[in-house]
Amino acid sequence: MKATRTLLYFFFLMMTTPALWAQDDEAPVRVEFGANAEVFQVVPCGEAGLLMFYESVKQIDDQGKAWIFIFYDTGLNPVWSKEITVYNDFGYAKSYVSDGRIYLTWLKITKPRRDEYNLQLVSIDLKGGTHNSQGIFVPEKSELINFEVHDNILMAGFNYPKEEALLLIRDLRAGTDNAVLFTENPSFIENLIYNPYSNQVLLAITIYNSRKNSTLYLNSYSLQGQRLESVQLTPTQPSVKLMNAQIHLAQTHEWFILGSFNHLNGELPRSEEDNSGEPSEGFYIAKIENQNQQFLRLHKLLDFKNITTILNNEELRDVKNLVEKEKKRGKPQSLNYQFLMHDLKHHNGNFVMLAEVYYPEYHQVTTMSYDFYGRPMPYYYNVFDGYRYFNAFVAGFDRQGSLLWSNGIKIWDMRSMQLLRRVETSSAGKELVIFYNDNGRIVSKIIDGYHDIGEVEKTRLATKNRGDVQLEASNGMTTHWYDNFYLAWGYQTLRNSEVAGGSKRSVFYINKLIFN
Repeated sequence: MKATRTLLYFFFLMMTTPALWAQDDEAPVRVEFGANAEVFQVVPCGEAGLLMFYESVKQIDDQGKAWIFIFYDTGLNPVWSKEITVYNDFGYAKSYVSDGRIYLTWLKITKPRRDEYNLQLVSIDLKGGTHNSQGIFVPEKSELINFEVHDNILMAGFNYPKEEALLLIRDLRAGTDNAVLFTENPSFIENLIYNPYSNQVLLAITIYNSRKNSTLYLNSYSLQGQRLESVQLTPTQPSVKLMNAQIHLAQTHEWFILGSFNHLNGELPRSEEDNSGEPSEGFYIAKIENQNQQFLRLHKLLDFKNITTILNNEELRDVKNLVEKEKKRGKPQSLNYQFLMHDLKHHNGNFVMLAEVYYPEYHQVTTMSYDFYGRPMPYYYNVFDGYRYFNAFVAGFDRQGSLLWSNGIKIWDMRSMQLLRRVETSSAGKELVIFYNDNGRIVSKIIDGYHDIGEVEKTRLATKNRGDVQLEASNGMTTHWYDNFYLAWGYQTLRNSEVAGGSKRSVFYINKLIFN
């Protein structure tokens, strides 16, 4: 019997003027803002609500500009709005929600002066919007990998030029820092989380022993910055290079690590690799218990028995060629992609892995110059066009790291200048839904392990007014909110012929979703 699942949408309509927040019971439920040049940010805050914010054009003083923050409860009713000053030439980086507060970070975009902060941390109380801000010095051109805040202790991991890394632990009350610098060898922080069982920081870090060889470590640090323990993740084959590291705390001394891998350890980096990451040929899952590696299992994409049904048509040809080569030559082949990994989730007592597949796109520009004798000298360079998403893989693992099933969903014509997670999963019973926001449409697929339940469905997000017709859409996003509720947001250009003059409007929208 064909299983069905209904996707319900809850929308809340709001004008940006606080005086217009009040509304009657029959008002449509959709958040919609006029979108000009603003870049809107949305951060789900669990059952407390959600925060939406953007940079305004208002200049506060020589040092900063006004950013507008609006907080909503789970019914998408506005609770408060605030204007907060953010330093000039700072770009929003990441957020973290903890203990009834949201912590937001901005990094300096332009080169800072010697006495200037280059990181700003804003802390906001979710109930009333009271807030405070502080500037922090970090290495110039730092990339913030991840951060958490617990009991007013900031724990943040940074990578920065010259292949160096920094673990920063700051007491936000006292303003004192404990810093751990990784400068002896090329080092890259993969991930960072707080371990509440031991009151320590867990850091996954890749350290290069040479240009060719790297090792992934899982280190524990006290809140004073002292390294307490270190576990080296060791594959059975020395050629295996481990990349990415999503850390999942199962119990006090039991951790699971998820990431991707290739067989390029011991080889020089390829010239085509860029900052978006190295190509991977599959996934690894490891278990650490009492500071010992219990197992580390590798799962190649070509070993997924349904790999040819998961991929879209453009990639399918390559897979079939590799399979044929493997049969003829008797030599293992590999399928290499770049993955954007998600955190491990639980489903039916096992683990679910989700990874989005992408590649960077460029176009070539040719310029012509002439030498002293007038002879043409062409010069070529590549211009980055964004990241092209084309698939998402989902797989189930048991607690011993064995692959139980694999599946996925095709992603059509999605490109973004930022590498952000755009696909989500929702589980109920045996089934799992994979879905994403395809510019105003929710594309979804229901699966039960290897099996698809029904067809891929495309459901248009409802808009503010009856008769709205979507002309354009961009930057569609989805993310989990709380329980079985999810958020979808993005930008739309809409036209409504039922409104006098057939008016056209450009909006930023937020929709609340639930799967039943």
